[in-house]
Amino acid sequence: MEYTKIKGLDKKCSRFIIGTMTISDPNGPEEEYKKLDDAWEQGVNVIDAAHSYGFPRIGSTEIALGKWWRDRGINREDMVITTKCAHPRYFDMKPFLQRTAVHSYDMESELHDSLTKWHTDYVDVLYLHRDDPNTTVAEIIETLNKFKKQGLVKVFGAANWQVDRIKEANDYAEAHGLQGFGIVEEHYSLAEMVGDPFMQGSGSLSGPKYKEAINYLVGQGISCASYSALSGGFCTGRVTREQFEKDPDSVPGNLKIGYCYPDNFTRLERATELAAAKGLTVPQVCMAYTMSGELDVMPIIGARNHEELMSTLSTMEIRLSKAECDWIDLTSDEKPF
Repeated sequence: MEYTKIKGLDKKCSRFIIGTMTISDPNGPEEEYKKLDDAWEQGVNVIDAAHSYGFPRIGSTEIALGKWWRDRGINREDMVITTKCAHPRYFDMKPFLQRTAVHSYDMESELHDSLTKWHTDYVDVLYLHRDDPNTTVAEIIETLNKFKKQGLVKVFGAANWQVDRIKEANDYAEAHGLQGFGIVEEHYSLAEMVGDPFMQGSGSLSGPKYKEAINYLVGQGISCASYSALSGGFCTGRVTREQFEKDPDSVPGNLKIGYCYPDNFTRLERATELAAAKGLTVPQVCMAYTMSGELDVMPIIGARNHEELMSTLSTMEIRLSKAECDWIDLTSDEKPF
């Protein structure tokens, strides 16, 4: 396993992160525990969760995770627990009614709830799941630093935030001698997220328009935990241009909304060509792309079985050249092979 460092955290962190969104049963179920066991045995020690995970029982994911690590006798200090607070509270989906939860009282309540479910007295990384521009960065940074002073949180993260707000928050922190955000969780993939497949204000760093944002994160030493690094299966070749043009209704709605656009199909076709030339699979090339740039990317994986897990982890040994990345990302038309 390859390890990296998250800014502000004195622990080794696996380059890959265990994703847990699919765990909805507070008791596991056992097949989900086996997936966690499998990743853990391969050296993946960073676990991604959220206060809002678990459907229809919100919070059941963290209950299951708390049971898992204690039942397995895992040393808490060997784990890097990351969780999220401040997800919008939904009252009704039709009509769509919600309120934001980016307030000090919501953050505090949800953090203590998560600690109880995890059976731990601190989390390594606490993300704000969404942003609310109506809440000042002063309130957010002051609240997070209070948690830090109390020993409840080590590192602060921003999930689905715009980078200009992250910069504003970190500038406030620096000006007041406080800790700012040390990691972000955003969509980062070869395929650009054109529409929002989750329809919840999802954040992305994919595509050329985010170059300046990436440069800022690199300059600040801020890592990116990348969710949906294969864009919901789009980057596996699950949907071809011909299939989409012939029968768009056969394509799952999330892929149609998020990724089925001409430039993304061209990226996928170039990745397919590069994979054939290098003797790799298309998913391996697309995953390697996310890990071959300047940004410290930590992909969140949710492999369905051992074979998928090992295929994903094998990309640690694959690096693409800048010329290869530029070609498949359409920033260059010069074929590198």
